[in-house]
Amino acid sequence: MADPSRGTQFTKPVNDPASDAAVGNWGARKRSKWVFRLGVLVLLAVITSIGVWFLRRPKLVTVVNPYQASMTETIASRARVGGLQEAAIGAQFAGTVEKLFVKEGDRVKAGQPLAVLKNDLTQQRKVQAETVVQTARSQLAQASRGPSEAELAEAEHQVTEARAQAAQARADLALAQKNFARAKQMEADGILSKADYEAAQSKTLSAQALARAAGAAVKVREARLRILKETPKPEDVQVARDRLAEARQALTVSQQEIKDATVSAPFAGVVTRVNAEQGQTVGTAGVVDLVSDRLEMRVDLDENNLAELAVGLPAIISSSTFRGTSFKGHVSEIAAAVNPERGTIQVKITADNPPDWLRPGQTVNVNLITNERVNRLIVPASSVLRKGGGTIVLVMEDGHALEKLVLTRPATRQGVPISAGLTTADRVIVNPSGIASGDAVRARR
Repeated sequence: MADPSRGTQFTKPVNDPASDAAVGNWGARKRSKWVFRLGVLVLLAVITSIGVWFLRRPKLVTVVNPYQASMTETIASRARVGGLQEAAIGAQFAGTVEKLFVKEGDRVKAGQPLAVLKNDLTQQRKVQAETVVQTARSQLAQASRGPSEAELAEAEHQVTEARAQAAQARADLALAQKNFARAKQMEADGILSKADYEAAQSKTLSAQALARAAGAAVKVREARLRILKETPKPEDVQVARDRLAEARQALTVSQQEIKDATVSAPFAGVVTRVNAEQGQTVGTAGVVDLVSDRLEMRVDLDENNLAELAVGLPAIISSSTFRGTSFKGHVSEIAAAVNPERGTIQVKITADNPPDWLRPGQTVNVNLITNERVNRLIVPASSVLRKGGGTIVLVMEDGHALEKLVLTRPATRQGVPISAGLTTADRVIVNPSGIASGDAVRARR
């Protein structure tokens, strides 16, 4: 009898047929579970094997052999049309636009007046310069003029008269000195009063003064006569001439300023802009902008093209606006330096026979012909890939993809020209998307 405290317990009856059947069914179910699990494992192994085989199988690719083609190589770009000469035309000074003779779009000839400016200060300088020139001219005339015969005769007469006066003064002095000596002796002998003695002494001193004055007058008049005879002096004339030359130079400058008030075209061309209207004050920046009739195309090319550029290189120029028309030109100038910020070099192209529709500021298509006739290998554009700083293609060798570095030229309608890196025997993979170097590949039939 079972213990109630330990729960209900069942005991297998001895030699019970129903119990043996139950045990057999349980074993069969257990064996079925093991068979199912083994089947699942086998299936997973098969799937894995198939997956590994699928992943490792050679990838099916399309391959082509590069073929040679003869072509003309060009550098294509877009250029801006400008004048061979471009300038803001104005006067050398600020002023008011008194007259304006042109408008935008007008064609002008070299030397043609464009405008007239007015400046009161330049007018004043001109008047002052004219006055200085007149004064300097008069001074030169005076310095260059010699004495007249009347002036020389008068000067000689004055010298003769002065000499005569000096001789009389010397005679009077001699007499006064003689009388003074006698008076001095008589005063010493006591027979002459002191007053008479002093009078004789004073008369002698006066005679001495008159003699000295007469001698000085002779020297002055002789010097004046000598100067008259030596006039004009070369150094005085040269000084006067130098002053006149300086005055004339100042007048020339002021006259040039007045002349510069007329703004003229330095070259033939088209007025592209008028910067001031009549009555408006302008500086030296320019009254009008002028572009020469001779035009040029300016194009900025990548500096990698430098090795192929040269002055005289032929070019074909066309316009998207004027379709079906093109004209020839040539490289006329290559910039001396590369733009360090953009990595470009500016090239100027001159048209050989420009069409009438060419205008300053217009954008045109330019094809620089770098090689007239050259043989290149051609591959499909879809086979060329960029990698890092270079260009590669994938080729099929011994059942694997192999990476090759190539040098390319600008693409054409036939494909991408290859200048180095491939041969006609190479089997180039077309559209190698998802294929890496080293992958197993097989060619599609």
